[in-house]
Amino acid sequence: MKNPCSGVLLSFLLTASASSAAEPLADSQFVPNRAPLQPAAFMTLDFGAIKPKGWLENQLRMQADGLTGHAEQVIPELGPENGWRGGDGEGWEKGPYYLRGLVSLAYAGGDAKLKKQAQVWIDSLLETQREDGQIGPKSSDDWWPRMVITWTLRDYFEATKDPRVIPALTRYARFMHERLPKQRLQEWAKARAGDQIDTLYWLYNRTGDAFLLELVDELRSQANKWNPFFKTLKGSSGDFRITHGVNVSQAMKYPVVNYVRTGDASDRAVFADAWKILPEKHGLSIGMWSGTEPLAGRSTTQGVEMCSIVEQMLSNEVAMKSLGDPVIGDQLERIAFNLLPGGTTKEFKQFQYYTLPNVPVARKNDKGQLPFADDHGDDLLVSPHSGFHCCCYNLHMGWPKYVQHAWMATGDGGIAAVAYGPTEVYVKLGGTPVTITEETDYPFTDVIRFTVNPAKPQAFPLKLRVPAWSRSARVAVNGEFVPGVKAGEFLTINRAWKQGDKVVAEFPAELETQNAFRGSATLWRGPLLFTLRINEQTKTFTKIADGFDEIEMTPDSPWNYALDIDRKSPANVKLARGKMPKNPWLPETTPVKLTVPAKRLPEWKLVRNGRMADEVPESPVTSSEPVEQVTLVPFGAQTLRITAFPLLRGEAVPDPGVMISHRGHGGEIEEIIDAPLPPSSLGEGVPRFTFWDHLGTDEWIEWTFDKPETVSSVFAYWYDDTGAGRCRVPASWRILHRQNGKWVPFDSPPECGVETNRVNEAKLSPVRTSALRLEVKLQEGFSGGLLQLKRE
Repeated sequence: MKNPCSGVLLSFLLTASASSAAEPLADSQFVPNRAPLQPAAFMTLDFGAIKPKGWLENQLRMQADGLTGHAEQVIPELGPENGWRGGDGEGWEKGPYYLRGLVSLAYAGGDAKLKKQAQVWIDSLLETQREDGQIGPKSSDDWWPRMVITWTLRDYFEATKDPRVIPALTRYARFMHERLPKQRLQEWAKARAGDQIDTLYWLYNRTGDAFLLELVDELRSQANKWNPFFKTLKGSSGDFRITHGVNVSQAMKYPVVNYVRTGDASDRAVFADAWKILPEKHGLSIGMWSGTEPLAGRSTTQGVEMCSIVEQMLSNEVAMKSLGDPVIGDQLERIAFNLLPGGTTKEFKQFQYYTLPNVPVARKNDKGQLPFADDHGDDLLVSPHSGFHCCCYNLHMGWPKYVQHAWMATGDGGIAAVAYGPTEVYVKLGGTPVTITEETDYPFTDVIRFTVNPAKPQAFPLKLRVPAWSRSARVAVNGEFVPGVKAGEFLTINRAWKQGDKVVAEFPAELETQNAFRGSATLWRGPLLFTLRINEQTKTFTKIADGFDEIEMTPDSPWNYALDIDRKSPANVKLARGKMPKNPWLPETTPVKLTVPAKRLPEWKLVRNGRMADEVPESPVTSSEPVEQVTLVPFGAQTLRITAFPLLRGEAVPDPGVMISHRGHGGEIEEIIDAPLPPSSLGEGVPRFTFWDHLGTDEWIEWTFDKPETVSSVFAYWYDDTGAGRCRVPASWRILHRQNGKWVPFDSPPECGVETNRVNEAKLSPVRTSALRLEVKLQEGFSGGLLQLKRE
């Protein structure tokens, strides 16, 4: 691009910090952490301080006109009888989930109708608070849904400054402070305590009540110990709530809020550790990791639950506030601009419970027909209440909370753009009202234009997050380039600002591939992930309400393609830009598209009675079909999609790890690899893996190594709970090895034992290979599993 600017503007990089000496006020626009809490990198602004513009404003409008605005008519549990509205109906998490999203959308979008709708719930909550401080229906005293409700009340306060809220939250906190030592955290509350702790910090910063920190410490003592889990992803001890995908996403804020209390560098590091190990072990190369509902490996037949998507966004937003690491914003944008729109319909009237990389068909299925540990039968159905009934209540907060956290205040008296999109922010800096307008079609364009308008000339630092993927980023102020722009860092522009000052940020993006399962590849450009354009044929499955019906989708164009590109340098991919539409998620008019050479793979077919694409073939593949030019569009523009593509070129890419035929609630296969010798086949007190709840079926384990090695023995210690359950040693098993991309038996098939209470060694004809496959035939009427699996 030709240089449009000249000259140099001096910039200074300053470290943001929050002053613990400040005396926060309950009606302040942003509030720093009080001592002894650690200073936060940033401070969130009140709801309403950030206004969406452009396509982002239209997105919130569609949501208001769509499922969020009509949920009380479409989903019966949200009617007047709901327990959180004062009725005798639902009294657990559904009402709180929905209300949090409703309040967020009402005030982020400035929607008077939704504000009135939310006020009915809020007034009921505040007016029916009991004398002892308890909030909500008497039908349940579970701490967990009240963690959501108290977060919602804090959002509502930030938007309205309703004087009832701080006293109500304080009374509830005193109630919890008194009861918690006796009524201890259980199940979901134990896994999600970080949510309550963050709200208690919020309240402490506004009141200074010392008992709140005592309550924080009591919660920390009872909560799950997430730090060691996020180091290894081991140690769940069979508790499915530890490996539950939504809990994992919510719990990623727990080490962050711990750090705010302790200042311990080890707590601070865990968030980054989790973002490293989860994609390595369970990543789908689409911006997140699997969870159907437990963590489920890297297979393209697994997906991400919608609750996990919006909860991970919230955890990243909390982490950005406390840690200030710019990569957290990169992660947030990749979820918001891909998985969130990709999991919902384009007018926000339906969604899918699980979002998969490859889903060329979306239909109702028999429960247990698909390879999900939790298969509800309608997880891929396009519906206003797809899957288990949690996500239909929880998904509403995704977009408005993204808007709420797009800008944050800095501790040195400035303002930071931490996540991009067309917005306008109103903030008072140094006592001077300041408006900053952000004009952009980002992420569909690389250019962002800011206009800074202080009421009078005012000096303050403006911080811009420079994405790590933009290696040639540049920023100019009033036509003069700013030095020191570095990818993956915050740029701080410290100057005296006057009305009409212009800042132009250019974040050029290059097309790049990410390695996915079995050597397949996904294509990214900046924060946007691209997927195959498939013509979607729709059919009403269940009539619910006009525009809100349950829908099945089938492909009306071919989907089984392999790309003819170079993984390291996809130079033959062409980028096409178009006019920015009002709704960028419509595949016909989305403003960016890719054209890619590809060939059909006729052997890659639908399986499981036509309900799912078979696993992506291992790359590289061959095809005698002619080369075609296929169109790829942003991930969020398709419901039916192929995103992890096999490649026709290049060498096989190592994809180490363990894959299994069925991931249920029978423990984690990773925990028994090279595990210590168990005391017996009953496996008391040690990790185990089972194929539960499959009975009498043929199962398999694929074990891929970091690099080829010579293998001479495999050791299996079988799980058998005779007298206690329905797991037995298998009827039989055999071992194959991978050669030239195919599974082949050993020249001399080994004896594969099935004895209990001992290691069964299968002695192999030594062979150099990159992977082994164990094929296991379960006994009729029984499941089975392992306590230890080793090789040498």
